[in-house]
Amino acid sequence: MEGVIDAHTRDLLTRHPGFDWTVTEFVRVVDARLPPRVFLRHCPELGQDVTTPSGVPVALQLLGSDPATLAANAEQALRLGAREIDLNFGCPAKLVNRHDGGASLLRDPCRVHAAVAAVYDAVGNEVPVTAKIRLGFSHRRLALDCAKAAEDGGASRLVVHARTRDEGYRPPAHWEWIGRIRRHLRIPVVANGDIWSLEDYWKARTLSGCRDVMLGRGALADPWLAPRIRHWLATGEQLSATPWQARAAILADFAALQRTTLPDRVVTSLIKQWLNHMRQRDAEAARRFQALKRINELETLLDGLCSERSECKRSCLEPA
Repeated sequence: MEGVIDAHTRDLLTRHPGFDWTVTEFVRVVDARLPPRVFLRHCPELGQDVTTPSGVPVALQLLGSDPATLAANAEQALRLGAREIDLNFGCPAKLVNRHDGGASLLRDPCRVHAAVAAVYDAVGNEVPVTAKIRLGFSHRRLALDCAKAAEDGGASRLVVHARTRDEGYRPPAHWEWIGRIRRHLRIPVVANGDIWSLEDYWKARTLSGCRDVMLGRGALADPWLAPRIRHWLATGEQLSATPWQARAAILADFAALQRTTLPDRVVTSLIKQWLNHMRQRDAEAARRFQALKRINELETLLDGLCSERSECKRSCLEPA
């Protein structure tokens, strides 16, 4: 989710009850301890009790391959106030993998273990160390070995994306494979991948046996997915589909927050990026995206999100 889930997005997505915790974009670690400003740029919540404004905890995520450098940066993050260090072994991006980061480590479980153990030895007595993996790099034969390596290294929770690196984001997600991993681990396992709806959520839980799931692209496609799940678990009733006015409202709020620090041309690009996620699962969002994708002026783009700006008022979802 690099370039998508920043502090403003975390703020907006957690304003309604639904998420139990969130994770930052990864902080890329190469061969040196990074200065505090890098951590604060990725995780400004370090100065706010390390929670979103609504009080949802934020874990700081590191991505790298050198155990000593990861440990040094985990210590730096701890000094700045981090309350959880998450390690990314799941990023499938070719550039990241070419530079020996993310899912590239899944080709050797020993490297996963070394990275987790180094960070745990550095900060594990102070804050939890967690990790995210995929089912492997080009095949699934090492999926369980990598999961056990993370657990044995000191990870207290493991998120598993239900595809290999080579499978990218192509459906289907193999939630049943997460179940095979979960049955052999002592630590909590969290299911991730292709959870777009309440039905997907329940299927992922059923096939994986996991109590919890992680939402990424699904939360951007429908910003009310987590509250929808929470409401169903609490009451047994399904909320109605998220109306376009509510989607437009969160994009308008997002623009207002981003404009405080970024130029309008960058904000315009970010709104299109989020709208592109929404259009995958919503016909009106798809129509708006086609109509607005070549607009480069922020005010014009915002006007195009609603027939009138007054429409951009936060809408409450009603039971179906």
